[in-house]
Amino acid sequence: MGGGREYYFRPRPGGAMLLRIAYDARLRRSEMHRIAGINAKTGSVNVASGHDLTDTERALIDAWLAGSTGLTGDAAKAAEQIGHIAHWAQFRATPAELTDATEELLLAMQDLREVLVRKAAQRAQKPD
Repeated sequence: MGGGREYYFRPRPGGAMLLRIAYDARLRRSEMHRIAGINAKTGSVNVASGHDLTDTERALIDAWLAGSTGLTGDAAKAAEQIGHIAHWAQFRATPAELTDATEELLLAMQDLREVLVRKAAQRAQKPD
């Protein structure tokens, strides 16, 4: 994954979590840092401790509350489900549940990643 987007909304039950994506080209990796939790029903925003929302972040949150991600159909459902699973793993899963689920989830995500990367490479090779 390159250094494209700066923010990502992770869907979670009843809202989303705004994450900032930090890219490290030298290490060829990225990390996501929690900015805020958003309640879709009430519009309330719970900003992460020690963080002050920037005008850009506030505008992104307002736009997210007003609209959609732009994804539709199966892709939208899958992205939402992945976000819910990430939220479950981070906040609700027991150690035993994580032990049971981790390998299968990682293999499923790796399979999806390989398919998406291969398809992106194929699209890049085709003339317009």
